Amino acid sequence: MDELIKQVKTLGSELSDRVPVNGFNLKTFFANVVVTAGAKKGRLLDLGEKKSVVINSAHPMAKKLTDGKPGRAEVLVSAIISLVNRAEEKLTDEHQHELHRHLLMSMVN
Repeated sequence: MDELIKQVKTLGSELSDRVPVNGFNLKTFFANVVVTAGAKKGRLLDLGEKKSVVINSAHPMAKKLTDGKPGRAEVLVSAIISLVNRAEEKLTDEHQHELHRHLLMSMVN
């Protein structure tokens, strides 16, 4: 899990720099990714205090994401972008689409 979190923080930070969102700091969310052992039937991701993202390590998907296969960090970055988009008004759907486009382009290049 530690390696996955490291990759997510790096990818998210780089993506935040490449696709600036006026008046909104997406980079903060990627800098504040934390892991907690929640309920197995709880959510995989949630927003925590002070613009943090909480990963539930007890969730069944958490084990799959940490299997070391290529693309796992990108999947988690994409999920975090979507989570933040739903919660933060300043991160619009257009921003989300552009972030996802850059993320996908980085995966195929």
